[in-house]
Amino acid sequence: MPNTIFPLLILFVWCLGTPFPMAGQSMQARGTVYLDLNHNGLRDSGEGGIEGVKVSNGIDVVITNAQGQYQIELPPERTLFMSKPTGYSIPLNEVQLPQFYYHHYPQGTPSIASWKWPVIQPTGPLPETIDFALWEGAVSDNFKAMGFADPQTATDEQLDMMRKDIIDALFGNPYEARFGLVAGDVVNDNLALYERHNRLMAQIGIPIWNVPGNHDLNRESPNHEYATQTFKSVFGPDYYSFDYGDVHFLALNNVVYQGKGNGYIGHIDADQMLWIKNDLKEVAPEKLIIVLTHIPLITYASNRTFPKSLVTGNFSELLKLLSRFKYVYGMAGHDTSNSWKVEVNHTHGWYGYPFIAHTLAETRGGGWQSGPRDKIGVRSATMEDGNPNGYYVFYFEGNRVKPRFIPAGGDPSDRLRITLDPQLMPSDTIRGLQPPALDRGIQVDSMYIVANFFDGGVRDQLTLSLDGQEAVPMEYVERTDPFYVRQYEQYKGTPDAFRPPAISSHIWQFRLPKLKPGLHAAVIKAIDEFGFEDTEVFTFEIVR
Repeated sequence: MPNTIFPLLILFVWCLGTPFPMAGQSMQARGTVYLDLNHNGLRDSGEGGIEGVKVSNGIDVVITNAQGQYQIELPPERTLFMSKPTGYSIPLNEVQLPQFYYHHYPQGTPSIASWKWPVIQPTGPLPETIDFALWEGAVSDNFKAMGFADPQTATDEQLDMMRKDIIDALFGNPYEARFGLVAGDVVNDNLALYERHNRLMAQIGIPIWNVPGNHDLNRESPNHEYATQTFKSVFGPDYYSFDYGDVHFLALNNVVYQGKGNGYIGHIDADQMLWIKNDLKEVAPEKLIIVLTHIPLITYASNRTFPKSLVTGNFSELLKLLSRFKYVYGMAGHDTSNSWKVEVNHTHGWYGYPFIAHTLAETRGGGWQSGPRDKIGVRSATMEDGNPNGYYVFYFEGNRVKPRFIPAGGDPSDRLRITLDPQLMPSDTIRGLQPPALDRGIQVDSMYIVANFFDGGVRDQLTLSLDGQEAVPMEYVERTDPFYVRQYEQYKGTPDAFRPPAISSHIWQFRLPKLKPGLHAAVIKAIDEFGFEDTEVFTFEIVR
């Protein structure tokens, strides 16, 4: 046999023994997006295709034709997904996770690491058709969604605390939200907790859309490409989009893992940037764009420094892709120290209508291991800026959004904590009392009433009326929360210790004049930039 033929024969035999395409080889995926009238997950007779639905391989985006059909290149080790259009709902699995994707991993996640957690299992050859079901859904421009940043539990006990602190108050969807958004760090490195976490979140009774955080990574991965394999095996693609009402939700993975032992940075990789460009081509410019990430797009926390792990390094590149949209809003988590609302404007290279990049207060606050336990065993978990842990209700009205922070426990009107700084000095008659006097004592020089308006910001307005006098504006300051500082000092060095205090973006203060002995009352009214109000009364007694 000639030498030129023998290698070809070997190659032919080798190919016959290779059942699936290798990485880098492409095949054409095809199928139909259809209206699943009986919700059985199968395309039955009479269930027609849906025109105009976006389907993507993670880079390219195609649109279904008049019969609901699509065709797109799909290399191995990619996930095929659709973008839910307005007016439809997505089928859910038993724990309320949207089912809008198909993993094409013929041989599963490659064995390039000793995977600690389950990864994507072999899916076999590409099916002849990959159909996606949609259900008829509500058509409304006004709706609500829940928001959660960093649930981030590491143990079953911490999941117990999340259940008692968060899930119990939201059981059965009391805010009538259409769905929930989780801004990453679903768990805290213990990816085995996904299963129980999802069962608990499902008790809210709404679809839950998730993006990955730095604590959702397969840290044994040698690179970024395979760092979210366990996340994907549970939740689907680590970036995607969907529409509801007059809003386009752009859910992104901006945690770029640099390999085992090398940490991560805030960045949107090149494939994802190209997908964003392709995805946004089909979005009407008058829609509101919600950008959901884990790492903030931009934040002023940590004394206004910008470490690569705290902000999105190529934020300016994303702004260019968003430039034709008038209404944009960013939601992120990640920063355990502070919640911030940065107004993005021309100083950031944005020349459209100013929008807010919102670093949300965290569901786990300063950590489920932080602070003393309450009567049912849940730690206080206060953030370093004095903000309690909690969650959000986002009110969507057409192409506008209004976020409302709700402290854990479920009281939406409990957004103010008021204290004196410094505290009243004990007099001889009350010194050493057990328990100590509460806001009763001797006035000292340079005393302030200090209000922490949770998840507030510089554009909010706080006024104070002292002893029935005309209300006056309080002074906005960036400083630590004196209440939190005292808590930190009290528990420092104990098993109930808090994290060190951090500068807060939602503190207002009022310098007290010299007051006569007796009871005094301050009425503080807060109005945030979205129109939500809170009013609290704070009393204190001066003994001499």
